[in-house]
Amino acid sequence: MVQKNDFKLIKCGNLIDCTGNAPVKNGAILLEGSKIKSIGHESNVIPPEGASIKVYDYSKYTVMPGMVDCHTHNNGFGDGRLGEELNLLADEILTLQSIRNLRASLFSGVTTIRENGPKNFTLINLKKASNDYMVLTPRMLICGRPLSIIGGHMGYFGSEVTGIDEVRAETRNLIKQGADYIKITATGGSTQTSFRYRHSFNLDELNAITSEARKFGKLTATHCVSTQGIVNSIKSDVDMIIHCMFNEPDGSNKFRPEIVDDLFNKGTYINPTLHVVRATIWDLLNIKERIGLTGSQEKLLDDRKRDFDIHLNNCTKMIDNGLKFITGSDSSWSSYQSGNTVYETECLNMAGLSNMASLLSVTKEAAKSLDIDDLVGTLEIGKEADLLVLNSNPLEDISNLWDVKDVFLAGRYIDRGSEKSLKSIRQLRPSLN
Repeated sequence: MVQKNDFKLIKCGNLIDCTGNAPVKNGAILLEGSKIKSIGHESNVIPPEGASIKVYDYSKYTVMPGMVDCHTHNNGFGDGRLGEELNLLADEILTLQSIRNLRASLFSGVTTIRENGPKNFTLINLKKASNDYMVLTPRMLICGRPLSIIGGHMGYFGSEVTGIDEVRAETRNLIKQGADYIKITATGGSTQTSFRYRHSFNLDELNAITSEARKFGKLTATHCVSTQGIVNSIKSDVDMIIHCMFNEPDGSNKFRPEIVDDLFNKGTYINPTLHVVRATIWDLLNIKERIGLTGSQEKLLDDRKRDFDIHLNNCTKMIDNGLKFITGSDSSWSSYQSGNTVYETECLNMAGLSNMASLLSVTKEAAKSLDIDDLVGTLEIGKEADLLVLNSNPLEDISNLWDVKDVFLAGRYIDRGSEKSLKSIRQLRPSLN
């Protein structure tokens, strides 16, 4: 545990605090315990007289806040397995897998995650263990189990409910168990018993969930892969919409500018999860290169390429209309492995966010969307000392976020292991396109 009088002085060639200020050349950050004590040009950051100081010289490197991933599924394996298959595994196995995923995220520079739907109590218990320093993980916000209708998306993880009384009771129950926010599956999804392009909870049920959450100061987020799910989420004042796909009940895609206007007026955060679709494309291309694809796999590849292009184009339109986008990877779901959050930030960059806006989507804006911007997301006096040291500048190329040298979590230097093990975290792009 870090002691209050434990001072560290971080010197850096390029300081990006992610507040919106211009980067500072020859910057410095003074840490006291887990907090930032002073920050600015090195000439203005003066340690207390007589204090014992450990100095880290990063004069050739860039220092920025640790990344914030707003959407993780740490029970997953990222190898294409469906949620139904995960549900068959013992909670103990899923807990161990979650530890492995969380460490991969931390070692890649993600110092805060928001979990978006684990099985039973796996992440609730793991967060308690992390808070007691039993395991090393990023700081964690959790929803507990996702709220689902009977037979709905992710209902197999433990919270299937129906009717206003049940959704109120389960919302209260999740909060009692330690949920930091409430995740709602407002439409179907990959779950085989759900109806992907149909809304699930009716509006009265959604209103009951969000009103209960607000009463106890909890944010809400909805899984939405259909247009009606988005509409219902807007009407019930949901704080964040995940996926935000404009699919009609027959599966056709129809972009709706009037809905985008409503999202803008509400100030709703959008977590589009672009790369989780692209990850499946990459997985299929890798299989194609190794052994070839079956006819059904070729069709799936074509479908996913079309889905990605449509979703990317729609995200560009939403960005052009001023909507608030944040990085949430959706890993380790489907073929998207943990520790690869930057792929999602790159996709937002492809969709039209500038390098600076892309960087803020995984720092400042991500923290704001989770209502923890008083703690993390920027480098400011009094905030948690979550630091990412990079070999190169992400404002020149957002992909430089991959080029991690060191990570600090709450003022603690993280031993990330060998270069060989670190390289194994990153999923490589397929050579085919």
